[in-house]
Amino acid sequence: MNALLDWPSLGDILRRADMARISPSVRMAHRLCAFTAARIGNMINAEWKEFDLKSEQPVWSIPRAKMKVKSRLIDQRIPLSPEIAAELRQWQGVTGSKGYVFPSPAGGKHIGRESIEKVYRVTLGLDGKHSPHGWRSSFSTLARDNGTARDVVELALDHAHDNEVVRAYDRGERFDERVKLFKWWGKQLAAAQRGATIIPLKTKTA
Repeated sequence: MNALLDWPSLGDILRRADMARISPSVRMAHRLCAFTAARIGNMINAEWKEFDLKSEQPVWSIPRAKMKVKSRLIDQRIPLSPEIAAELRQWQGVTGSKGYVFPSPAGGKHIGRESIEKVYRVTLGLDGKHSPHGWRSSFSTLARDNGTARDVVELALDHAHDNEVVRAYDRGERFDERVKLFKWWGKQLAAAQRGATIIPLKTKTA
């Protein structure tokens, strides 16, 4: 999948999307996509009952039945960074706390995949450069470049297991490491959107 892999470019996407004329639902879905690196299918089908925004560590728990990988035994838990958790709380105040997170302005149950992909392809002019799915590649590449262990990144993205190390941790473990990872990602993205100069800090995660 096409993806931009440097902080200035990612920050530019976030800034331009904020200024673009797009529906509030699509805009917020784009934000959640960027800050969680979740699959677009999980994004458009997200329901408020999957989100815990009141705990000290907010979490998006996606039922395994909704996930692409069916072989794992547990739901996918995505720790939410303070930045996106705050935006979701505000969004919940707009939509209410029941039903789909991103209701369709056209009257459907929720927004469609194409509504988000078209924003990237047409509105933002990123055809062949970056897509909603591209955030997963950006997240994976930049996290690994920063020294995050491969199995932590793979679990964060809910990739199919291809080695014994990742399979050994598939009992909901490494969650603390994933919390740190998503806090780092949220902080870096927010800084990139502000146009801050980001100096990579390589810290090896065990």
